[in-house]
Amino acid sequence: MSSRSFPTPQLLAFALLAAACVHAEPSVTVETGVIEAAPFAIAKPAHWNGNLLLLAHGYRDPSAPLIADLNPRHKAYATLLGEGWMVAKTGYRRNGIIVRDAITDIENLRAHIAAAFGEPRRVFLEGDSMGGAIVTLIAEQPAGRYQGAIAIGAALGIREGDAPLVFTHQPCLPVVFLTNQSELTDTAAYLSATSGARSRALLLRVGRDGHVNVNQSERLLALRTVLSLANHRPVSLPAIAGQPGWFEGTQTPSPTPSQVRPLDAGGFEARVTEATAIFGNLALNAQPDDFARAAIAPGSWFELAAKGATFRVFYGRTFSDVPRGEWIAFPNADGYFYLGRNRGNAASTASLKEGDPVVIRPLRK
Repeated sequence: MSSRSFPTPQLLAFALLAAACVHAEPSVTVETGVIEAAPFAIAKPAHWNGNLLLLAHGYRDPSAPLIADLNPRHKAYATLLGEGWMVAKTGYRRNGIIVRDAITDIENLRAHIAAAFGEPRRVFLEGDSMGGAIVTLIAEQPAGRYQGAIAIGAALGIREGDAPLVFTHQPCLPVVFLTNQSELTDTAAYLSATSGARSRALLLRVGRDGHVNVNQSERLLALRTVLSLANHRPVSLPAIAGQPGWFEGTQTPSPTPSQVRPLDAGGFEARVTEATAIFGNLALNAQPDDFARAAIAPGSWFELAAKGATFRVFYGRTFSDVPRGEWIAFPNADGYFYLGRNRGNAASTASLKEGDPVVIRPLRK
């Protein structure tokens, strides 16, 4: 599975967590339910300011569970919730490539929120990969219920059935594309065709390779940018010379103190900070400097010990660096580490869950 090809569900799943596993802040409540077979999760602050962010997820294998995996502790969403926003997500009525019905599921969730909590003052959309194409299509519909869209790694070339999606390239709402530098072609083509559009579309370029390989600060920046457009305010970001409508969106994580426990015998103990419900991928509180201090270099194998079992893991860059079923670990855009198995479930294999310790050490010869 390359970082460029579509679909790439396992990498996307690292950014997600099942609603059932969420422990929200005391001031935030999480409601779950089902609308027309589509599960949903709604994170609501104690005092809602009327702003709503609706999330559209990317491609998931048809055999994966139907889950609206919303994590209100992720920095971008926690920030919004702290400001009084509501954040909600639909899991769609089925997995696989679903676009047209997904648009209906998103609207059904908006209507449910309006009926349950009152009509939102403003509604914004955020979509990853296939979800990025979905929110772009919604933005091209006549303006009304939605005020802006953020398309992250938008899979604009996706096909549903035998035909590609048909874009008008005339968004009726502000659209902000957040795109990695290795995936600019489709987004650039869309922007070049938007001349005369009633609302501005622009691109925030992320200076790293990958698919939806963005961090929480970059997601928040994209939201602030679409808010500026919706409020008819100028975008105060560095423009990219020679590329009209392109801006620099890269946000480099600030260094943070190590969170792992060094071991006298070598290596260190880290902790699982997330376990995704869909693919069983894991996030660790380890950072690249922790691996360097343990003499574990990129491109090498190391040993992972957990719950009395040991596993051989490759320090790579993405899932495609190892054969199917093999273990892989690599740094994420937020400066920490992902741990998983290529097309396998790491959490169930090692019986790991959030909060569990793992020991990482150089591979014994």
